[in-house]
Amino acid sequence: MQRDLRFELYLALLLLGADPMLLGSLAAWRDGVDNDALIADLANWNEAKVLEMKEWLATMSGEELEAAQSRIRQYEEARGALSEARGGLSEEAPRRAA
Repeated sequence: MQRDLRFELYLALLLLGADPMLLGSLAAWRDGVDNDALIADLANWNEAKVLEMKEWLATMSGEELEAAQSRIRQYEEARGALSEARGGLSEEAPRRAA
């Protein structure tokens, strides 16, 4: 069942037009890479993506700007909640585990 879940998640993100680097990490996980390696890859991808989005904010306006700011805010709130749940550990912890 775990392999089916991994495969369906990969396909869903593929259909949503996910970044090839993100899909590559998921494909490796689907094929058996351990969870810690996937978590490290995803944490790195997420951090790089949010930084990229912040850099592009100055070029956006209107609804596009509001949507990007909303996604960044949601990301930062979720990342903060995760950090609090871990007892204040930073988001760097998953990267060091890999």
